[in-house]
Order: sequence, then C-alpha cells, then structure tokens
Amino acid sequence: MPTLRQRLPPLNSLVAFEAVARHGSITQAAAELLVSREAVSRQIHMLEKHLGASLFVRVHRAVELTEQGEQFRKVVHPSLESIATATDALNRETGASRVTVMATIAIASFWLTPRLPRFRARHPEIEIRLRASDVPLDMQRDGIDLGLRYGDGNWPGQTSQLLFGTRTFPVCAPDYLEQHGPIHQASDLLSHTLLNLDGPAHAGEDWTWWLEGTEVTVTGPPRIIGFDSYANIIQAAMESQGVALGFSRIVDVQLERGQLVRPVGPELSKGQAVHLVTPPDPANSAAVTAFRDWLLEEAQRQD
Repeated sequence: MPTLRQRLPPLNSLVAFEAVARHGSITQAAAELLVSREAVSRQIHMLEKHLGASLFVRVHRAVELTEQGEQFRKVVHPSLESIATATDALNRETGASRVTVMATIAIASFWLTPRLPRFRARHPEIEIRLRASDVPLDMQRDGIDLGLRYGDGNWPGQTSQLLFGTRTFPVCAPDYLEQHGPIHQASDLLSHTLLNLDGPAHAGEDWTWWLEGTEVTVTGPPRIIGFDSYANIIQAAMESQGVALGFSRIVDVQLERGQLVRPVGPELSKGQAVHLVTPPDPANSAAVTAFRDWLLEEAQRQD
C-alpha cells in the first residue's frame, strides 16, 4: 500500500498552486512567495504531472482554474489554512519566550545590536530572533512580532510609534582626517571621496541632498563610492576610505569610541525618524511586551 508521502504531491507545489489560484497570476504569486516566476511555473507543472490533470488555462496575461483545478482548490486552500492555524497555535505556546524583531540594516547593526546585552541581562530567558533588511518584510507572513523602521511613520497595515528622530552630518575616521584633512567647511568635501548609500529608498538623504542643503555648489561630478548597505558604508569609513553621512543615535557608539569623528557641520534633518511598528494583530505574550517596553526605555536613554 502506498505511503502517505507517496500519495501526496510535494508541499511546495501545493503552496505555489494555492497562491496562483488565489491571485489568478503566476507573476503575483511569485512576488508573494519571493521566488522567480519560472520557479512557480515549475512547481505547477510538477503538480499537474503528479495529478495527471491540467489545473490552469492561460487567459491573456492571467491564468484561470480549470474545472478540475477549482475542485482541487476547494480542498487545498482550507487544508493549508488548517495547517497554518494549528502551526500558529503551537508557536504561540512554544514561542511564548521568543521575540522576532525586524529592523533596517543600519538600525540593527548600529543601534539595536550594541544595546541587546542590556536586555539579555534583564531577561536571559527570552530568545531573540533579529531579521535585518532594508526591504520591508511582511510582519504577519514572516511571523515578526516587532519592527524598527525609518521614515515618516505612515506604513499601511502597521501601527507605528515614534522612538527617536535623527540628524545627518559627515563622519570619517580620525586617520582619514589626519591623512587627507583638514576639512574647514562643507565645500571642502568636494575634493574628498564620499561614501554614499545608494538605492531609491535612500535617495532622499544622500550626499546630493546634504550638499544642496548646505548650499554647496557642485561644479563637477563628486568622487563617490556607492554602497547598498549602510553597514558597509560605516565599515569603509572606519577604514579611512572616505567620508560618510552619519545619523545621530545610529553612529553615536562609533563617535563615542573615537572610531569616527565629525570633520565638519552642519546637521540636517528631513523630519524622518525611527519608529516601533507592530502588525495589525500583534502578539501579546509577556516576552513581546517586555521587549517592546525595553525598546521604548532605550529610546529615551541619552547614552
């Protein structure tokens, strides 16, 4: 007699089928599942081969369920939902002492991580899972309890609470300033290597914005090295590769340790801030509450 494993199709193909059936689009399903369109197509083909039946027909740029596909969807969707519900229930029981937190790379690397030992000393029994990404994650889908995001605080589907604002100013390593300085005024930066955070998410607070804000006239292309990670920028700055833009409260530790210095002012701000965000249906476990309260407390500290 065939085993259950032999009778069932691969789980990934069922998940892909459910997503395509719900969206009516392979492209949208791929975006939700964070895989390529081709990967979803392969899963559907594998499932149809396993079942010996055609589940979809193409209609212009979309797909529609066949009659057999609709019958199969009526079984697959509630079955997967039941598994997900049971999983959530178990996670709430077994994960009562665990907190999953998302943060941007800059916040995770330079603000949150250096402070975690204080939380661990207070709550050694709580397990922390940190997800660092500059691409916003789906808090509900990815099981994220709390998030630290940078912006104006307006993110649909998430409740936000202001933690602290930031100001922006140039920073560099002391060695860089000794070798390439001095830097007396903002316009002097045009003759230095500028370390820039690239990407559309950061275009509003890059070197172009800062130089224009200080009324520096850029007569030619500045010497720029672009990075897509703020952690890489600060590492390059501490290695004397150039001058970076520092954010108050984010690079305070490096400034206090003397790893970075501020060669010149002024400070600028676009009114952006770091916010604590929660999903629409936040977890109310003791661990999540303790971590949330600790974050609010840390945001008020001046050290």
